[in-house]
Amino acid sequence: MQKAHSNCLRLLLPSDLLMSHRRPAARLLVMAVVLLVAISLACGNPFSVSAQTCTVTTSAGTPDATFNAIWTQNGPGIGEEPIGGPGWTGADSTYSLLLPNGDSAFFFSDSYIGEYPSISGDGTVSTDANGLRTRAVNCSPPLCNPPTSLYRAHNSVVIRNGVTGTLTTLVGPPDATGYSTSYFAPPLALVTGHFYWMGDSVVVQVDASGTKKVWTFLMEFDGSWVYHGSAIAQLSLPTLTIEAIKPLNNVPADNVTSWGSAMWLDGAYGASTLYIYGMQGNNPSGKLPFIARTNPGLGLDAVTDTNNWTVWNGSQWVVGLTSAAPIIGGTANALNSGDSISDEYSVKKIRSGAGTTYLLVTQDTKAPYGAWKDIVLYSACNPQGPFSAKQIVYSTPETAATRVPGMTSNQSLLGQLLTYNPHAHPQFTDQGDLLVSYNLNASNSGDLIYADAYRPRFIRVHISGLRRPQ
Repeated sequence: MQKAHSNCLRLLLPSDLLMSHRRPAARLLVMAVVLLVAISLACGNPFSVSAQTCTVTTSAGTPDATFNAIWTQNGPGIGEEPIGGPGWTGADSTYSLLLPNGDSAFFFSDSYIGEYPSISGDGTVSTDANGLRTRAVNCSPPLCNPPTSLYRAHNSVVIRNGVTGTLTTLVGPPDATGYSTSYFAPPLALVTGHFYWMGDSVVVQVDASGTKKVWTFLMEFDGSWVYHGSAIAQLSLPTLTIEAIKPLNNVPADNVTSWGSAMWLDGAYGASTLYIYGMQGNNPSGKLPFIARTNPGLGLDAVTDTNNWTVWNGSQWVVGLTSAAPIIGGTANALNSGDSISDEYSVKKIRSGAGTTYLLVTQDTKAPYGAWKDIVLYSACNPQGPFSAKQIVYSTPETAATRVPGMTSNQSLLGQLLTYNPHAHPQFTDQGDLLVSYNLNASNSGDLIYADAYRPRFIRVHISGLRRPQ
């Protein structure tokens, strides 16, 4: 930040004026006033808090009916999903990535999949005359009490065609009973019971000839939700075929940060930097984000070696993962000390009326789990911050709701709805409106028979002067 302003000063000030001790004081005062006005106009006011945080100007978010309809799918051959293969009907996470061919890939964690042809207990959804969307019970007492519908895949990928809007679902091979499995799976997953939840993805050029791949972060957990480390998958383009999955290595034993919650790739091939954001979800001070960086030009093997990473310690980039300092919520973060954000979040480099901003989209999690509702934005001039104070742009109306669409007056959920893990999707920016998703889930597992109790929802947040990415 200071370096940027220093460079701007050098561009505007003649070299002889920088040697100001050679000028009479009165003349220098007049010139200084004129130049400060010019600097403010050309560079933005470098002395204002707003300029230092590149803070965007926003309006309150509103639901996006189009994307809410797109992600209301009942199974193959219904809606936007073609007949003949598996079809997504619900999930969480909801990361997305614009692909070079204009399609967008959506990366989901725990996923309901409708099979083709449909089989008993899969994720296929039925809609009654009132619009109530339900899945058949596939788990009953004593294992599941109350009875419910369980998902079978811990992750999936859905490619949305940029021209036709058709949705193509990528999952793993069917298990012995015919249900689709996870697209990404750790080695020995059937033995250990471990699984991958999704992290963020980027498109990376991997050689001088222009070959591009997708790098996707995966976070490994066991059945007790204990984190076992992160890995990076390399996928081909445009098919997103898995070419390799490389676990991070040389991770300190006392590392408690789950890496890959968000990513941003800055710069062109040969001069690029990959910023990797992490999360300490169990920090006593709250859910706190961290940042590391590495050189993607080293290749996948070297990037997954954390000895090739540096982390931001609050004042500079240093080696050693455990030296990282929180970029939001820490005691040294003056504008947002004490804040707590969601486990998943997005960091996107955008251009708007505020100039170039690194925009962090997340949810305020200071309230107890289940009461989270405020979707918030933080702005910064640099990937590591300093980040602005939070801007609340939307409060999720579903939080603590006891009904879903289609229920009659005498119907209600067994528990309540909760919301979590917002993400930004800047490739769908329209007239300055940023597309943001968040996830719905149910506090009582018996309510997962209702498709609208477990799915993503979408809103539009207007940002003054926001431009669509090129």
